[in-house]
Amino acid sequence: MPTFEVIVAVAKDNVIGYKGQLPWGSLQKDLKHFRDMTMGHAIVIGYNTLVAISSMRNRTTKLLPGRVIYVLTRDPQKLNGRFPDCIGVSDIDSIARIGTRCRIFIAGGEDIYHQFVELPQTRVVHMTRIFAKYHGDTFFPHLHNTEWVARKEVFHPADQKNKHAMSFITLIRSAN
Repeated sequence: MPTFEVIVAVAKDNVIGYKGQLPWGSLQKDLKHFRDMTMGHAIVIGYNTLVAISSMRNRTTKLLPGRVIYVLTRDPQKLNGRFPDCIGVSDIDSIARIGTRCRIFIAGGEDIYHQFVELPQTRVVHMTRIFAKYHGDTFFPHLHNTEWVARKEVFHPADQKNKHAMSFITLIRSAN
């Protein structure tokens, strides 16, 4: 079975979204980080995240060029015609059969993160910690310090294209 890597951006209190949007808007450094990390690999998202990305980009094709998008949904048929570049799958076992030739990134939303963070095959979390407080209605699960260890952290101050300071943090599941 392949291993999974979570990729997520969170504000204070683990907020990841509000009304289907990123509450902090566009942070160029984080978007570039996401693109650089996931380019050439597989991405797993839920249907609501797919719709949010489609809305943000104002299109239904070529949503994340250079990556294969798997949409975990109870009804994969609802992708037919509307999102031709995406592959609908109905369960985690289907994701596990993707293979191990490419990295598999889990990219949201809340329910998808909760399902995958619990799996022993999820070994890495790439977290962008945004140093700002936002109201949210979707949250990233709390990671226990005894199970997840920070291996790398790179701080980036706010600038003209990024209204908030942020850190890119790599967390590894400990062998306990």
